[in-house]
Amino acid sequence: LYSLTPVRDAPKEITSTVFTFRDDRSGKFFDVFALQKRATKYCDKDSTIDGCDVKLPNNYNVDTLSAKLVDALELMCKEPVKTDFYVKIDDGLIMPDSMLEDALRVMAATDCQVAGGIAKNYGVYWPLGQIYIFKRTILERICARFPVTMDLSASEDITFGKLVNSTDQSVFCNMETPKNHWYRRYKDRRVRIDYLNNKAMR
Repeated sequence: LYSLTPVRDAPKEITSTVFTFRDDRSGKFFDVFALQKRATKYCDKDSTIDGCDVKLPNNYNVDTLSAKLVDALELMCKEPVKTDFYVKIDDGLIMPDSMLEDALRVMAATDCQVAGGIAKNYGVYWPLGQIYIFKRTILERICARFPVTMDLSASEDITFGKLVNSTDQSVFCNMETPKNHWYRRYKDRRVRIDYLNNKAMR
Protein backbone atom coordinates (compact mmCIF):
# COMPACT_ATOMS: atom_id res chain seq x y z
CA LEU A 1 0.00 0.00 0.00
CA TYR A 2 1.09 3.55 -0.67
CA SER A 3 1.44 6.01 2.17
CA LEU A 4 -0.52 9.21 1.96
CA THR A 5 2.15 11.37 0.29
CA PRO A 6 1.43 14.44 -1.88
CA VAL A 7 2.39 14.22 -5.55
CA ARG A 8 0.98 17.60 -6.63
CA ASP A 9 -0.34 20.84 -5.19
CA ALA A 10 -3.73 20.55 -3.52
CA PRO A 11 -6.62 22.63 -4.93
CA LYS A 12 -7.36 25.85 -3.07
CA GLU A 13 -10.95 24.86 -2.30
CA ILE A 14 -11.87 21.45 -0.91
CA THR A 15 -15.39 20.38 0.05
CA SER A 16 -16.08 17.55 2.45
CA THR A 17 -18.86 15.69 4.24
CA VAL A 18 -18.07 14.32 7.68
CA PHE A 19 -20.56 11.76 8.97
CA THR A 20 -21.06 9.59 12.01
CA PHE A 21 -23.69 7.34 13.54
CA ARG A 22 -25.59 7.98 16.74
CA ASP A 23 -27.97 5.81 18.70
CA ASP A 24 -29.74 6.03 22.03
CA ARG A 25 -26.53 4.98 23.83
CA SER A 26 -24.69 8.07 22.58
CA GLY A 27 -23.82 10.64 25.22
CA LYS A 28 -26.00 13.76 25.50
CA PHE A 29 -22.96 15.97 24.91
CA PHE A 30 -21.43 13.72 22.27
CA ASP A 31 -20.90 16.63 19.88
CA VAL A 32 -18.99 18.85 22.32
CA PHE A 33 -15.87 18.43 20.14
CA ALA A 34 -15.38 20.44 16.95
CA LEU A 35 -15.12 17.45 14.63
CA GLN A 36 -18.31 15.88 15.96
CA LYS A 37 -20.15 19.21 15.78
CA ARG A 38 -19.15 19.41 12.14
CA ALA A 39 -20.36 15.89 11.40
CA THR A 40 -23.73 14.94 9.96
CA LYS A 41 -25.31 12.63 12.54
CA TYR A 42 -27.26 9.66 11.20
CA CYS A 43 -29.74 8.18 13.67
CA ASP A 44 -32.16 5.29 13.82
CA LYS A 45 -35.70 5.73 12.57
CA ASP A 46 -37.25 5.87 16.05
CA SER A 47 -34.37 7.54 17.87
CA THR A 48 -35.42 10.02 20.54
CA ILE A 49 -32.03 11.62 21.17
CA ASP A 50 -31.29 15.25 20.36
CA GLY A 51 -28.92 16.28 17.60
CA CYS A 52 -30.00 13.95 14.79
CA ASP A 53 -29.44 15.48 11.35
CA VAL A 54 -30.77 12.51 9.36
CA LYS A 55 -33.20 9.79 10.42
CA LEU A 56 -32.49 6.50 8.66
CA PRO A 57 -35.31 4.25 7.38
CA ASN A 58 -34.83 1.51 10.00
CA ASN A 59 -33.70 0.81 13.55
CA TYR A 60 -30.39 -0.96 14.06
CA ASN A 61 -28.30 -2.75 16.67
CA VAL A 62 -24.70 -3.91 16.94
CA ASP A 63 -25.47 -6.82 14.62
CA THR A 64 -26.95 -4.65 11.85
CA LEU A 65 -24.45 -1.78 11.64
CA SER A 66 -23.59 -2.80 8.09
CA ALA A 67 -27.21 -2.20 7.11
CA LYS A 68 -27.01 1.17 8.84
CA LEU A 69 -23.94 2.11 6.80
CA VAL A 70 -25.55 0.94 3.54
CA ASP A 71 -28.72 2.94 4.25
CA ALA A 72 -26.67 6.06 5.04
CA LEU A 73 -24.59 5.71 1.88
CA GLU A 74 -27.74 5.26 -0.19
CA LEU A 75 -29.06 8.56 1.16
CA MET A 76 -25.75 10.25 0.34
CA CYS A 77 -26.06 8.91 -3.20
CA LYS A 78 -29.38 10.70 -3.51
CA GLU A 79 -27.97 14.07 -2.46
CA PRO A 80 -28.08 16.42 -5.49
CA VAL A 81 -24.71 17.98 -4.64
CA LYS A 82 -21.71 15.77 -3.92
CA THR A 83 -18.62 16.94 -2.03
CA ASP A 84 -14.99 16.20 -2.90
CA PHE A 85 -14.44 14.03 0.17
CA TYR A 86 -16.43 11.92 2.61
CA VAL A 87 -15.11 11.28 6.10
CA LYS A 88 -16.51 8.58 8.35
CA ILE A 89 -15.69 8.98 12.05
CA ASP A 90 -16.55 6.87 15.08
CA ASP A 91 -18.26 8.68 17.92
CA GLY A 92 -15.28 7.97 20.17
CA LEU A 93 -12.87 9.97 18.02
CA ILE A 94 -11.40 13.10 19.58
CA MET A 95 -9.36 15.10 17.07
CA PRO A 96 -9.03 18.81 16.26
CA ASP A 97 -10.82 19.93 13.13
CA SER A 98 -7.55 21.39 11.86
CA MET A 99 -6.02 17.90 11.80
CA LEU A 100 -8.76 16.72 9.46
CA GLU A 101 -8.26 19.71 7.20
CA ASP A 102 -4.55 18.91 6.99
CA ALA A 103 -5.34 15.30 6.03
CA LEU A 104 -7.82 16.41 3.37
CA ARG A 105 -5.28 18.78 1.82
CA VAL A 106 -2.68 16.01 1.69
CA MET A 107 -5.14 13.53 0.22
CA ALA A 108 -6.31 16.05 -2.38
CA ALA A 109 -2.72 16.17 -3.63
CA THR A 110 -2.58 12.39 -4.16
CA ASP A 111 -4.16 9.81 -6.44
CA CYS A 112 -5.35 7.87 -3.40
CA GLN A 113 -9.10 7.20 -3.30
CA VAL A 114 -9.51 5.76 0.21
CA ALA A 115 -7.28 6.64 3.18
CA GLY A 116 -7.17 5.34 6.72
CA GLY A 117 -5.83 2.36 8.55
CA ILE A 118 -6.16 -0.22 5.78
CA ALA A 119 -6.63 -3.96 6.28
CA LYS A 120 -6.57 -6.68 3.64
CA ASN A 121 -8.55 -9.83 4.18
CA TYR A 122 -11.97 -11.13 3.23
CA GLY A 123 -10.83 -10.73 -0.37
CA VAL A 124 -10.74 -6.93 -0.38
CA TYR A 125 -9.02 -3.91 1.12
CA TRP A 126 -11.08 -2.16 3.79
CA PRO A 127 -10.53 0.77 6.17
CA LEU A 128 -10.48 0.51 9.94
CA GLY A 129 -13.29 2.40 11.55
CA GLN A 130 -12.03 5.23 13.80
CA ILE A 131 -11.65 7.52 10.81
CA TYR A 132 -11.38 6.98 7.09
CA ILE A 133 -11.65 9.28 4.10
CA PHE A 134 -12.84 8.53 0.61
CA LYS A 135 -13.19 10.62 -2.51
CA ARG A 136 -16.35 11.39 -4.47
CA THR A 137 -15.30 8.88 -7.15
CA ILE A 138 -15.58 6.11 -4.55
CA LEU A 139 -19.04 7.25 -3.48
CA GLU A 140 -20.10 7.25 -7.13
CA ARG A 141 -18.66 3.76 -7.50
CA ILE A 142 -20.72 2.61 -4.51
CA CYS A 143 -23.83 4.41 -5.74
CA ALA A 144 -23.67 2.42 -8.98
CA ARG A 145 -24.11 -0.76 -6.94
CA PHE A 146 -27.47 0.19 -5.43
CA PRO A 147 -29.71 -1.53 -4.66
CA VAL A 148 -27.23 -3.65 -2.69
CA THR A 149 -27.98 -7.34 -2.99
CA MET A 150 -24.81 -8.85 -1.55
CA ASP A 151 -24.65 -10.47 1.89
CA LEU A 152 -23.54 -7.91 4.45
CA SER A 153 -20.59 -8.53 6.77
CA ALA A 154 -20.98 -8.34 10.54
CA SER A 155 -18.53 -5.40 10.37
CA GLU A 156 -19.66 -2.24 8.62
CA ASP A 157 -16.04 -1.40 7.76
CA ILE A 158 -15.58 -4.71 5.94
CA THR A 159 -18.90 -4.10 4.21
CA PHE A 160 -17.57 -0.74 3.01
CA GLY A 161 -14.53 -2.54 1.57
CA LYS A 162 -16.77 -5.04 -0.19
CA LEU A 163 -18.84 -2.21 -1.67
CA VAL A 164 -15.67 -0.64 -3.08
CA ASN A 165 -14.62 -4.16 -4.09
CA SER A 166 -10.97 -3.54 -4.89
CA THR A 167 -7.54 -4.97 -4.21
CA ASP A 168 -5.88 -2.24 -6.26
CA GLN A 169 -3.08 -0.86 -4.12
CA SER A 170 -3.21 2.49 -5.90
CA VAL A 171 -6.79 3.03 -4.66
CA PHE A 172 -6.01 2.65 -0.95
CA CYS A 173 -3.47 4.55 1.14
CA ASN A 174 -2.36 4.12 4.71
CA MET A 175 -2.95 7.34 6.60
CA GLU A 176 -0.69 7.89 9.57
CA THR A 177 -2.58 8.52 12.77
CA PRO A 178 -2.52 12.29 13.41
CA LYS A 179 -0.41 13.31 16.38
CA ASN A 180 -3.31 15.17 18.00
CA HIS A 181 -5.69 12.21 17.92
CA TRP A 182 -7.37 10.35 20.76
CA TYR A 183 -9.90 7.57 20.94
CA ARG A 184 -12.34 7.36 23.86
CA ARG A 185 -9.78 8.85 26.24
CA TYR A 186 -8.24 12.30 26.47
CA LYS A 187 -6.16 13.96 29.14
CA ASP A 188 -4.21 17.19 29.50
CA ARG A 189 -3.22 19.31 32.50
CA ARG A 190 -6.75 20.67 32.92
CA VAL A 191 -9.15 18.17 31.37
CA ARG A 192 -9.70 14.43 31.50
CA ILE A 193 -12.28 12.59 29.40
CA ASP A 194 -13.05 8.88 29.66
CA TYR A 195 -15.86 7.04 27.94
CA LEU A 196 -17.72 5.23 30.70
CA ASN A 197 -18.73 2.42 28.36
CA ASN A 198 -15.58 1.43 26.51
CA LYS A 199 -17.51 -0.77 24.11
CA ALA A 200 -17.98 0.55 20.60
CA MET A 201 -20.90 2.94 20.32
CA ARG A 202 -22.00 4.16 16.90
